[in-house]
Amino acid sequence: MKPITCLQGAQTLARLADAEGRSLTHLQIQKILYFADMLHIGKHGPDNPLIEEKFSTWIYGSAVDMLYERLKKYEEGPVEINAFDDVVPMVDRDGQEPREGYQQRVEILKDALRRWGDFTSYKLAGISHWRKVAWRKSVREGEREMNNELIEKKFHARYG
Repeated sequence: MKPITCLQGAQTLARLADAEGRSLTHLQIQKILYFADMLHIGKHGPDNPLIEEKFSTWIYGSAVDMLYERLKKYEEGPVEINAFDDVVPMVDRDGQEPREGYQQRVEILKDALRRWGDFTSYKLAGISHWRKVAWRKSVREGEREMNNELIEKKFHARYG
């Protein structure tokens, strides 16, 4: 399965949340997207990430640089659903129906949103700093980008 772009993943999370009558902050989108990638790598191996771009090791955990640049204007406020209008969609406008070929990817994103969507940005940052996560080991080793093999290993340490 070909990875999706971080923008497709972020757009899908925003649409799914909007369909439930809520919105996500920039940091929530980054964290939930990272956790979705971790779930996918944990199930399908390090050579099969959900997200095409690599996550970087930022102070508040893992983040995709390009996505940060696009959404930083929202600061701690909700990201507007139209922030991704130029992105090829994975789900229809109401966030309900996956477009052809995207069902499995949408299900991973739905699972991640279900698990972590109600957490605050700072709670999610705390989870991403847990001692058994890849971010912490990457930071200690001075790595700028997250390693998918390490993400897989830490997924299994946390979720068995």
